[in-house]
Amino acid sequence: MAADSSRMLSRRIEAGHESENTAPPSPYEERVWFEQFQDPDQVFRHLLTYRIGEECDLLRLTQALNILCETWPELRARFTFGEDGVLTKSIEPHSPSLVQLLHVPSKGEALTLLHDLQARPFDAEIDPPFQAVVLLSEGDILLGVLVHALLCEVLSPHILLDGITAAYARQTLQPLARRKVEHGGIDPVPLIWLHPPASGATVVALRQNKLGRPTSHSHGVDLPASLLDLESPTTPNALLARLGARFALYLAADGGLNTVTLRIQPFAAAGLSVEAGSRVSIVRGQSQEQAENAVLAGLEGRSDDHDAIATLTLHALAPPSEPVPEHGLQFEPLHLPSLQSGLGLTLAVGPTVAGDIRLELTGGKEMSPHATAFLLERFVSQLEGAADFAGFAQRERDAAALPVLQAAGGSEDDTAAIILAEFREALSSPDMQPEDDFFDFGGHSLIATRIIGRLLANHGIELRFNDLFSYPTAASLAKQATRLDAKAPALGEPTASGSLTAPLSLAQMSLWKAYAAFGFGDIFNIPFALDFLDPVDEHAFQCAFLDIIERHPGLRTQFCVEGDTVIQRIVPMHDLPDYKWFWTSEESEGVDRHAEAGWRFDLSNELPMRLRFLRDPQTGRQVLSFLFHHIVLDEWSVNLMMDELTEAYKARAAGRAPAFATEPQPFHEFARKQVASGLNTDHLSYWTDMLRDAPKSLSIGGKGGVQDEASHDEAPAGGWIELKLEKHVSDGLYAIAKQNSASLFNVVYAAIAASLRHLGGLNDLVIGTSASGRTDSRYFDTIGYFTTVVAHRVRFENDMTVGALISTVKNTINTSLDHSEIPIDLVEEALGMTPGRDHLFEVFIQIHAKNKLNGTLMTPDGKPVEFRQIDPDKHESMLGLQFEVMEETIGGERSIRVLMSYRSDRYGPDDVERLRSTTSDIFSRFAEPGASGRLLTTLT
Repeated sequence: MAADSSRMLSRRIEAGHESENTAPPSPYEERVWFEQFQDPDQVFRHLLTYRIGEECDLLRLTQALNILCETWPELRARFTFGEDGVLTKSIEPHSPSLVQLLHVPSKGEALTLLHDLQARPFDAEIDPPFQAVVLLSEGDILLGVLVHALLCEVLSPHILLDGITAAYARQTLQPLARRKVEHGGIDPVPLIWLHPPASGATVVALRQNKLGRPTSHSHGVDLPASLLDLESPTTPNALLARLGARFALYLAADGGLNTVTLRIQPFAAAGLSVEAGSRVSIVRGQSQEQAENAVLAGLEGRSDDHDAIATLTLHALAPPSEPVPEHGLQFEPLHLPSLQSGLGLTLAVGPTVAGDIRLELTGGKEMSPHATAFLLERFVSQLEGAADFAGFAQRERDAAALPVLQAAGGSEDDTAAIILAEFREALSSPDMQPEDDFFDFGGHSLIATRIIGRLLANHGIELRFNDLFSYPTAASLAKQATRLDAKAPALGEPTASGSLTAPLSLAQMSLWKAYAAFGFGDIFNIPFALDFLDPVDEHAFQCAFLDIIERHPGLRTQFCVEGDTVIQRIVPMHDLPDYKWFWTSEESEGVDRHAEAGWRFDLSNELPMRLRFLRDPQTGRQVLSFLFHHIVLDEWSVNLMMDELTEAYKARAAGRAPAFATEPQPFHEFARKQVASGLNTDHLSYWTDMLRDAPKSLSIGGKGGVQDEASHDEAPAGGWIELKLEKHVSDGLYAIAKQNSASLFNVVYAAIAASLRHLGGLNDLVIGTSASGRTDSRYFDTIGYFTTVVAHRVRFENDMTVGALISTVKNTINTSLDHSEIPIDLVEEALGMTPGRDHLFEVFIQIHAKNKLNGTLMTPDGKPVEFRQIDPDKHESMLGLQFEVMEETIGGERSIRVLMSYRSDRYGPDDVERLRSTTSDIFSRFAEPGASGRLLTTLT
């Protein structure tokens, strides 16, 4: 991970006043705006639809809606995110677009129109969060209201209808007031088997709407009250408690869930209400009486589990609407399918006119469209005493606990089971099945390295790196595996020697040389910064990070020059109070985060990290400056650190010490062992044979790649640009990767190489990249700096196709992994070059899979403390031309950004524009159907 590599999309959100028409966004509005900004393709608009009584005065209704928009300024709000990183909320004048009157030939076309409006892309800067559409269709008056989630803090269906009624009656409207909102989320697909088929195959209902897009779906059933053993008459709460408790126990038992969390809401349109209500937890195996009492407590507001992730929303069915006697205004809710994201599962319960009990089960658009019918049928069967499908659920749970077999010479099924177990652990996907694709579950090259190492070291199963790309399921990969007679021979078990000093590892020494060449400045600072959207206990955070420091002595290491060598020395825990490394927000008053990011470490006298809490002067939120020197932390380590920090914070916030399941090996033992083993000359020869006589520069016209004279005691000036790929381009790149049994990185690397080939007329190119450097599985859980920089040589043939280039890149990278512990400076020296002055490559490409610097800490009572990474301000690059591929998953949708940084002494504005334009075009060409067979010469 380069020092300037992490620039996530999230930025500091600050409220500001610019005029009388501006106001600071509330924390809720900030959070919703940020979620929409992160995931613009998701639908955040709620659709409420009503049939209006035929006695309604149409002109008076539209006037009432306009009065509503005039009186409630929140309906006319806009949100602007300026270039200075400030989010402002403004109130715009009333516009005719807020209330529209339309004639539609049929009710079907009315439905299509409303869904098209709901699905339309939303831009908070220009689109209002509220829109009302009055539709005249086949003699009916329909009212459709689109309410963005930005308004849910002040608006509910009940408040909206009361407001329309009051305005219609020419009564004075009361101002909207903010309500206490819930913070807990909703699990959009609470049971794994409710997902639609992964293949995309569609099971067609014989009667369905023709929207042609995923929507919510509902099914209902009327049951005799006697089936539920309810006394007559019964109260609404008793009815909800009986059905809610039994359905929760049914989900827990047959869905394989230990706990089902019910989100209890009043009469509400599914998804619109965010008002804080009760959440109760039903545990599998609990008695029906205990479960009912828990739901009753929630209905009576005696539950404090407000922030748990909900499995199911429970509410009463709204009673039939009564007309307003004086004016004849009546609202009949029309329960249309919704395009809104994240609705989850909702059970509505109420009595019918005939005295039966009606159940309506609604599933969000993320679920299979047949999920609610299936669940409701099986639930009714269980109530009637029929056998349920617990056996199916038990098979699911048994599959999640497949045994890890280690006997040599096992069957192919045994090997597949072992591989699957490693997949599940590494990807945190306990429901992954033998036929599931490793890459579809978030796998990438770093995780692949870990899995292959563990399979060899722990199970004696040998696989080639390319095998995992060509056969990415456990079942198919098992056919390529070689079962050894014993586990891989130990390279010397890592043991604690008791010494507090160690030499630098090969990777550390390589970085140290570059660090010295640039005057021991801040070029290798990693200036993370986290914006906490919820209050964080700073004392608990400090204690939690102390736990991490104790587990990983590499984080409490100093570096000293002794003659011609550099050694690292562990600071004992009992000496740690002598070093200042943590500052509270009170201690940091007046400190600038940007200045802190440029701190010049004295690694011989201080710790290689600085954690400083600050207060954002605009939002008042806590911000953490999370500064590390690169010599103790690589990208793999960041995710390890955040996982352990999350666990430790929850424990420390509860006043106890964390209980970690494993004990990591210390980095210093790895460094000692590597240095004692000496340099592998065969591995060094691999690189020198590949790179001897390779071109050392890159010319793309202008002054591209030509270095001006510059001092080596400071980082060169430069800049960066961002290429955010459109969704269809990202999807196309993932598709061509799968077609060629390659990783996304292989494809993006090939596309960038093809762009440079075109710009420079090249037939030979050397590209630098990073390798994990973790070839020993015993150190997979160790925080430290293992990463090495390596160089690959790519040769272009005159008739080379896109698919051939991807294959060349894949094979070159994967074949080199076994030799990747050799740092680039040793290769340069072996080739007679002077490291720091002569370089093997001008271009560097690396990928950053989704990191864990955007996440959540949990308090002891289950409340989330959300944090987001703030983009660093470092724009300079020590490399000539660097491409950083940011692979992100937001709201379940994969996206790709590419950040290109450059040295301005080598690349002028015209060069940068040519690079940007050509690279963007090549990405688009690679994403087109059939691109694998196209010649490189035809791409531009």
